[in-house]
Amino acid sequence: MRPHRLFRPAAAKPQRRTLPPLAVAAGIGVLAVGIGILLVTGLLAPATAAAAAAGPAVPDRYIYVTNPLDNTLSVIDGSTYAVVATVRVEASPAGVAVSPDGRSAYIAETEGNAVSVMDTGTNTITTTVALPAGSAPAALALSPNGQFLYIADGGSNSVSVLDTRANRVVASVPVGSQPVSLAVTPDGASVYVANTGSDDVSVIDTRTNRTVRAVPTGQYPTGVAVTRDGTSVYVANEVSNNVTVINTRNGATEAVIPAANPVGMTTSPNGLWVYVTDVSSGKLTVIDNRTHHLTSTVSVGAIPFNAAATNHAIYVVDQGANTLAVIDPRTLKVSKTVTTGSSPLARRSGGLPYGVAVNPPASGQ
Repeated sequence: MRPHRLFRPAAAKPQRRTLPPLAVAAGIGVLAVGIGILLVTGLLAPATAAAAAAGPAVPDRYIYVTNPLDNTLSVIDGSTYAVVATVRVEASPAGVAVSPDGRSAYIAETEGNAVSVMDTGTNTITTTVALPAGSAPAALALSPNGQFLYIADGGSNSVSVLDTRANRVVASVPVGSQPVSLAVTPDGASVYVANTGSDDVSVIDTRTNRTVRAVPTGQYPTGVAVTRDGTSVYVANEVSNNVTVINTRNGATEAVIPAANPVGMTTSPNGLWVYVTDVSSGKLTVIDNRTHHLTSTVSVGAIPFNAAATNHAIYVVDQGANTLAVIDPRTLKVSKTVTTGSSPLARRSGGLPYGVAVNPPASGQ
């Protein structure tokens, strides 16, 4: 089974390569995934890592999962893990982000070249903001104060900046080729953008909305996450099978960590751990942010894709099973699986869930 994605990488080669054009159609793009075995090394035993990751076990209010083949958003109760609403979203919803006050959810519509705004109190779409034709928005990230939404436009090699007060695009920032993921630093000063087509990360200065640096990474960077203290950026390089760690002060590469087909990533609220999905082995890998060592893995399912983490749980969308896996951060065990989407046809085709976000959002989510 293959992951459901927005871009198709070229075959893995030692040299840099040019990717084919953006594939956004009824099934979007499909990546052929090789099989890999992850060698786990590190200083901490899995039990130690799990215990350190745990925080107050307060249930999250809601979890949101986008289903691009279904054109829906699943709203999941954080206490019961029941799907309490299925919201219709046109044109292949992908990335999703929740405002700091929890009142709004922003949804990227890849095929519709738009961003929808959902009222989380009523689970209804209240506004749809149009983007230029061919933008193909893939991922979203909000500034810490929620004033600006940054949109990775994979089709136009740019990042749109949306003023959330006016629901209006105020800037378009050129970045590398085919951006599919982005993350904002905790102070809101910078946005890091993973560009799958140019094998690098663009750094945007949010004061000027200009790209000030391009940092080389491994092949096909698909996921990016900033540590809670803002000192490091982790980048998942799917084709080169590793994770690049970038120093935010000077843009230098701090470490390159072996990992098998890493795609999505997120950080723990306490800043100690980085969680990385591996689409080939069906596992979630835990990296110690202090040592840059892999410490443990969690068997999730067929194709773990994107992830979000809070004190209560680690949430991972499994495209192979069309489910959301709920992982206890204290034990690193899957405690619950939730079926997402509503279309039987989409479930049979596989690759249904894509983006995941939590309400209220964890700091730096």
